[in-house]
Amino acid sequence: MSTWTEQDAHALTAPQEVQVVTRRPDGTLRSPTIIWIVGDGDRVFVRSTNGRGAGWFRGAIATGTGQILARGTAYDVTFTEADDADLTLVDAGYRAKYGHYASIVDHLVEDGPRAATLEVHPA
Repeated sequence: MSTWTEQDAHALTAPQEVQVVTRRPDGTLRSPTIIWIVGDGDRVFVRSTNGRGAGWFRGAIATGTGQILARGTAYDVTFTEADDADLTLVDAGYRAKYGHYASIVDHLVEDGPRAATLEVHPA
C-alpha cells in the first residue's frame, strides 16, 4: 500500500477541517462531509464522531475509496481500518491538534468513535 510523503501528509493534516468524499459502488462521489484529520509522520487518520453508523464512514468501508479535500486540493485516497495498536497514537493526535475543544475530543476518544478510525492512503 502506498504511503504519503511527509510533505503531502502535512498538507492534508494541517487544516483544522477537511472534507471527506466517499465513492458509491458505481464509482460516483457522495456529498462531502466536514471532518477532523490527524497525522503522524507520513501516516494520516480520520475518525467518525458518530461512530461506524455515519454515512461517510459506511461508504468508506464499503468501497475503500474516495477523496480528501484540503485547502482546495482533492486527494484521491483509499481507506483501511486502523489497527488497534494505532488507536492510542490517533487519540494523542486528536488531543494535540484539537485539545482546545476538550469536550469534543473527549467524545472522539470514546469507544464508538475510536471503533470508526480509518487510515487514509494515497490512491
